[in-house]
Amino acid sequence: MFDNINIVLVNTSHPGNIGSSARAMGVMGLSNLSLVNPKEYPSEVAEAMAVGCTTILNDARVFQNLPEALENKMINIAFSARPRREAIPSLDIDECINMITTNPTHTYNIIFGNEKSGLSNDELLLCDHLVTLPTSRFYSSLNLSAAVQIFSYELFRNSLNIDNKEVATNTHIELASTKDREFFYLKLIAILEATGYIHEKSKQSLIKKIHIIFNKARLETHEVSILNGILASIEKKINT
Repeated sequence: MFDNINIVLVNTSHPGNIGSSARAMGVMGLSNLSLVNPKEYPSEVAEAMAVGCTTILNDARVFQNLPEALENKMINIAFSARPRREAIPSLDIDECINMITTNPTHTYNIIFGNEKSGLSNDELLLCDHLVTLPTSRFYSSLNLSAAVQIFSYELFRNSLNIDNKEVATNTHIELASTKDREFFYLKLIAILEATGYIHEKSKQSLIKKIHIIFNKARLETHEVSILNGILASIEKKINT
């Protein structure tokens, strides 16, 4: 169940939150877990908090950085409690769940940041959408595993009524993987630096905007191939 969904925990500080998140996933039918640079893992504390869901921990994949964890999936959805200046398309939880359940052939990374600092701005640039869960204005910070539980519950609850939902008719579309998109971005940025369009003063700002613009386009695999062909042609002309 939910084989196309991958929960990604980034820089998790406390192993108990890893175990609690695994339990939150397991009771709602999710099983794919990726850990990015966890402070302590494997951990007996994590196993204790996972209770009957230790299989999820045993099968979890561990990565040194976020790009490696995301590269084989199509759509990256970040959860963040903090407002962000980057113009990443935002979704509420209902819109997020609806997108996932009506596009079941796509693969998704659902990404949660460090308990204290959340996801960095650079990590957010790898994401296609941003979800902020509504909370009280007096105290807005959710526990990590609580946020995972809310997403998992809403996905499971919604799936019970999936027969009444209209599944998208464009399910044959093959969106480009994160790895393929990142390869294109790096190549484009290198060429723009070579032509002088990107210079040191504006580099960080333009790199952010390039990621956001093309992430919004929801590029398909063949479209990225065309764009890479265009860049190769430009690169050849520059070097002749």
